[in-house]
Amino acid sequence: MAKQPEKTAETQRRLMAPITTIILIACILSLAFLYVSGIALYISVPLALLALVVTGIIISNTNGLPGSYGLYMLGGRRGIGTVEWLSKRNKKAWRFFTEWGIVMGFGILAYFILRRRISMKMMAFGIASLILMMVTVLPNLFLSIQFIKIPGVNSLAYASVPFQGISISYSPILYIISIAAGSLGFMLSLIIGAAAQILAGVGMALYGIAIGHPNTSQLSQQIPGLVPVIPGITIPLFAGILSLALLLVVHEFSHGVMARMAKVKIKQIGLILFGIIPIGAFVEPDEKAVAKLKPDTQTEIFIAGISANFLFSFIFFMLTAFMAVFVMPAFFRQGIVVSSLLPGYPAYNVIAPGSIILSWNGHQVSNITSLTAATAKDGPYSNISVMTNKGSNFFHTNATGRIGVELSQASIPRSTGLQNGFVNFLYAFVVLSFALNFLAATINLLPVPAFDGWRIYKNKFSKKVLIVFAVLIVASLLVLALPWIWA
Repeated sequence: MAKQPEKTAETQRRLMAPITTIILIACILSLAFLYVSGIALYISVPLALLALVVTGIIISNTNGLPGSYGLYMLGGRRGIGTVEWLSKRNKKAWRFFTEWGIVMGFGILAYFILRRRISMKMMAFGIASLILMMVTVLPNLFLSIQFIKIPGVNSLAYASVPFQGISISYSPILYIISIAAGSLGFMLSLIIGAAAQILAGVGMALYGIAIGHPNTSQLSQQIPGLVPVIPGITIPLFAGILSLALLLVVHEFSHGVMARMAKVKIKQIGLILFGIIPIGAFVEPDEKAVAKLKPDTQTEIFIAGISANFLFSFIFFMLTAFMAVFVMPAFFRQGIVVSSLLPGYPAYNVIAPGSIILSWNGHQVSNITSLTAATAKDGPYSNISVMTNKGSNFFHTNATGRIGVELSQASIPRSTGLQNGFVNFLYAFVVLSFALNFLAATINLLPVPAFDGWRIYKNKFSKKVLIVFAVLIVASLLVLALPWIWA
């Protein structure tokens, strides 16, 4: 008689499998449609969130999985053997790896966080890694913008051939902060500084309203500093899911390896999903056993995932550089694309969005530099000839000296076909993995509840100090999201 309930449960699982598959496909198609439709982000994001919530609720309820509001957990004992195997090999390398991550995270402060247990050689190696990151990795984070949709940013404008003199520059002060306080100092400086700029813009706009001279340009020029990473909406669907899954797995497995090295039992391993999107992974250790460990040993466990994300960010940065220099030019060329047109201007309804500009006033254009040179003499009521891949047009500029085309530099396929699509997918995955691993590592360092940073500092600082820092950071993050209101 005992076997009857087991047969019933197995039958139910088999019946639910096709339903789950249909729901997953429907969710993927809806997200893909929203991504390519060009619908404004303030509309597509809520629609995507709704689709993900409904999908998550149906999947969790039909399969009996723990979860709510679209979130659900897939967990079990699979993977524990792999963690066990890794924890028994190269223990010195793992400890070196975590100490390196501490220096990457906290810079010179790491020497005091681990109570001077870090050797001078490790400090030197970690600081050298920090400088290398500041010089090579961080200036090329802009590459990820071409795969991230942000209100107010024309992403195509940043989709230029990388590693050819185009980069982001940082002030010497930010370099000093990063060496002194590591990636934590770097991220805190950016968050608080960007929030201050947004508040200043809001203040100037309010002042203009108060004195009777409203000026909304201070608001329209701002872009959100906080963007939800939603595959299929703000980042490419499949490349985004794959890169998120990878960074979550390496992060949590590293926690698990260090926990097992400290003789802490692992209960289960799994993923946390929102609809079809992995938003978290977990390697669940015996928390009571972790709490009994020495504070420095706990720090090594908590920093392990961050160390893994830093390492993978470096690895994928090198892959990004390789693809950008040796692979992408063989499949894509740089060109100037018409991203949009302004109503009421001469080119409106004449040139189609998506057209490729071949020449401007007889000058061939292929990048922002050549375009700037070709348009240098344009002025009010000038005669302009524009050749696109769809034909030639002649215009008479208006009083502003413009014809109303928004142009941006983009990577244009040299040919059509599956090969180009696969290369672009691979490049998107590599670039996103490089950027998201770095962001995951630095954001996890923040002293905010549920982040690894909170658990690290809990053993070092009083709870009142941590709460003050947490409130400041959360408030700054909310300010960074303000431009979504007027995007």
